[in-house]
Amino acid sequence: MKLIYKNILFFIVVAASAWYLNSNLLIVSNIEQFMPNNVQDKNVKILIDRSQKGPFANLVLVQISESNDENLSRLSQILKSTLEKKTGIFDSVINSSKPIEFKDDVLLKYRYLLHDNNFDVDSLRHSFEQFLTAFTTNAPSEFIDYLLTDPQKVFLNYLSLNQVKAIAKDKKGVWFINDKSLLMVQIQEKADIVQKDLAIATIQKVFAASSPGSAQLLLSGPSVVAAETRANIKNTIQYVSLALAMLMLFIFVFVYRSSYLLLLAVITLSTSILIAMTLTQIIFGQIHGIVLAFGITALGVCLDYPLHVFSNTSATTSAAKAVKNISTPLKIGALTSVFAYISLMGTGFDGLTQLAIFAIIGLLSALFVSIYFIPLWMQEKKINKKNVSVGKLLPLTPKILISLLVVLLPATFLLQQDSLFDTNISQLNPASAESKQLDADLRQALGVGEVNHIFLTSDEELDAVLKKTQTVQRDLKNLIEKRIIKGAIGVDTLLPSKDIQKYRLANLPSKQTLQDNISLAIEGLPFKKNAFDVFADEVDFSKTMTLLNYQNFKESMLEEKLQSLLFFQNNTWYSLIRVVDIKDIELFNKQVNSSSILRDSYYSISTEAGSIMNDYLKETWARLLIMLLLLFLATLWFSYAHKKRIWIIIPVFSGVLISLSFQILLGNSINIFHLLSLLLVVGLGFDYSLFFNHENKKINEVSNSAHAIIISATTTIITFSILAFSNVSILSSIGQIVVVGVVACFIISKFISTPTLTTMSKP
Repeated sequence: MKLIYKNILFFIVVAASAWYLNSNLLIVSNIEQFMPNNVQDKNVKILIDRSQKGPFANLVLVQISESNDENLSRLSQILKSTLEKKTGIFDSVINSSKPIEFKDDVLLKYRYLLHDNNFDVDSLRHSFEQFLTAFTTNAPSEFIDYLLTDPQKVFLNYLSLNQVKAIAKDKKGVWFINDKSLLMVQIQEKADIVQKDLAIATIQKVFAASSPGSAQLLLSGPSVVAAETRANIKNTIQYVSLALAMLMLFIFVFVYRSSYLLLLAVITLSTSILIAMTLTQIIFGQIHGIVLAFGITALGVCLDYPLHVFSNTSATTSAAKAVKNISTPLKIGALTSVFAYISLMGTGFDGLTQLAIFAIIGLLSALFVSIYFIPLWMQEKKINKKNVSVGKLLPLTPKILISLLVVLLPATFLLQQDSLFDTNISQLNPASAESKQLDADLRQALGVGEVNHIFLTSDEELDAVLKKTQTVQRDLKNLIEKRIIKGAIGVDTLLPSKDIQKYRLANLPSKQTLQDNISLAIEGLPFKKNAFDVFADEVDFSKTMTLLNYQNFKESMLEEKLQSLLFFQNNTWYSLIRVVDIKDIELFNKQVNSSSILRDSYYSISTEAGSIMNDYLKETWARLLIMLLLLFLATLWFSYAHKKRIWIIIPVFSGVLISLSFQILLGNSINIFHLLSLLLVVGLGFDYSLFFNHENKKINEVSNSAHAIIISATTTIITFSILAFSNVSILSSIGQIVVVGVVACFIISKFISTPTLTTMSKP
């Protein structure tokens, strides 16, 4: 195929990829893709999914501070009134414990099935006396009208039982905790990523437009964390891209002295990223922000391939010949990295599978362009680069001693550690430590607890699962009475079982009996004889009603709360009971284990997720060791005819061990993202070692491989150093492990993988 046709084909592929991404690219930041999807226990899987996707996922917790109480109250009320008008964005805004509008709620007519009540004369008289108190204190006329139909406030008592119990106190008409006003904002349930970002931006815009003065707005919640993470990832990518661009400019101006080579390197790198993004988007329908940030940084390694071609091209050696000379180590190095990423696939983590696909496609794309297109674009190009000598060569004995030292010393250190791995599920949360603390503080103040300690019941029949929930709640009452826990939130107070509803209906008095009791109760009170006729009629009407079911909650103010505690999935009904404020976790666990009902239904999300993470860490560690072992065996086989090749594997093993040891010295446990980063260290270490070993140079001779590797290591260390200081903890973990690993691999490869000093090696 002629050169012009190859260039046209290349341009079509790049243009098509750019056009597709411009129309379809979707970047997400929710952490659920980095949660396992192959959990064996279906209940554990359901609970983990609910913790990530439940109604609380769209809840925004708002704090306004740094001003006087009057201004904070004013700002809170402006936010509430303005956001409530944006019904297409928000479902609800709550900033106080005031009774919410309920007169038109669909559940009002079912109140006598929802809540226990007593219709004897004494109870009725007490209710009527409270009615008078409300009347004499000039209560709103709408509330007075309501009391005429429900003087015992049955529905209000039902709502109060199921309202959020916030620690925050009402002051100046809004929630306050210390000197801060608080709100809870619920973003529309079916909002997508773009709509959530719009909702958060709307809150900030409304606050800014309300003349806040010195007041400060702080937001928390899963949607806010996701938005902040996307912003941090975007900033990190921009910093990395800028650093890489400046490095490339410096390298090609002062080292290769050619703007044309800079253009070829940019084309290679950009093409690999573009194709990787396109195919990943096509395969998964989206790209996770962490995958994109890590992938683009990792694909900076793809710069190695054109660098090796440029460094091996000279005034006497064409690019085509240079590619032919280094094709073996070039392909072996690329395939090593590909196999390293293949080990991430099939682990049950969709995010890691996506990352593996992204990296593999990018690596192979860069290799393909470097081997098949760069030689075509450099047919007449000669390179006059600055030379780099092979440097000092070591004799055999020092090589052996250094090899033992760099492998055995960190290995011994790691074996002495009691707790090497971090299995805490919080490691998957990309939020900063400050964001996590703010979220915890606001949840405690607003009574929105973390979903961790859960009791789960299930059954194919709705009524059966409601009965099981009631049974669990009866045992939990013992823990409440013993003050081991503060409370337990379940669906039993929202939707009673059929038996309880039938019991309540059976205990409703006849209309005549109720009217007689009302007449006796109002004696001596300033009420007309027929003042409560509507009340008697509605109690009598309740006796004819069909039993309440799940569908009756549609369009009710409590629909969302019911869905957070009761849901239908995989032809099964599930009921969640969430424990509030455990005072003594050891005593709590002891009490749970002593009750078969509680023990069989109890789950700790953090414990279960930690167990899953522990299994995954062991599996990933085993995969890494197996891959290193296969590399070692392959090197042995490769070294059968070339004894010097045996040194290739030493820098790879030592780089992995040293980078892990450095993390332990920093006081960090090893998490899945550290192990993930080790795959990149293995690929880079093998690449450096392979190319240092490939040349058969004598001391102080010019080394083309050393030239390319020094530039490659420098760019990798600088770009990943930016990740090491990222605000996103996951990216920071990746950056730290890669920087240390690459430095170790480069230095050790320089001394170990280069030819051994012999009398023949001397000039």
